[in-house]
Amino acid sequence: MENKNTVTAILLAAICSVIFLGTIQSGVVFAKKYTADLSGDNEVPPVSSSASGKAIFRTGLNDTTIKYKLNITGLSDATMAHIHVGKAGQNGEVVLDLMKDSKVNPTKMGLAIRGNVTNSELVGPLQGKTVADLVNEMNTGNAYANIHDAQHPKGVIRGQIEASGSALGNSSGNASPSMNMNASSNSPQ
Repeated sequence: MENKNTVTAILLAAICSVIFLGTIQSGVVFAKKYTADLSGDNEVPPVSSSASGKAIFRTGLNDTTIKYKLNITGLSDATMAHIHVGKAGQNGEVVLDLMKDSKVNPTKMGLAIRGNVTNSELVGPLQGKTVADLVNEMNTGNAYANIHDAQHPKGVIRGQIEASGSALGNSSGNASPSMNMNASSNSPQ
């Protein structure tokens, strides 16, 4: 009898959990992952550089924040790092300073930059707008990450920001693995 009650209680808890999760999911936009492969070839005009990099951006729930990490190799003296609005092959205006209020750490092969974005950090054409507006630019292929150094004040490496196809959750409530945004290794996760 006690075994039957335990099984019934477990089944009831499982059913309640499914109903609860189904209820809270409506209206919630799950976090998304975006990446950019940075290279001098992507600059406009192209720049000859041995530097390269990978930028990873994760949105917060409902696109209210973005957490980012840039791993740069072959370059340890970046002077600026930005997100610009602009299509591939075109230069655009700065909308976010990725080095302001971020953690910039040297690595064995270059540099790691980590930080968070909220509405107040947006500048240029997105000043006074929301992180969701920046995410919209990223979704439409109209945003790129750009790293500058003293020898290349207009940019040494650049990459178009694209959705990576993975998210922290989906409509079925299944979570995918999250990226370790605190690691300072040279290879992004």
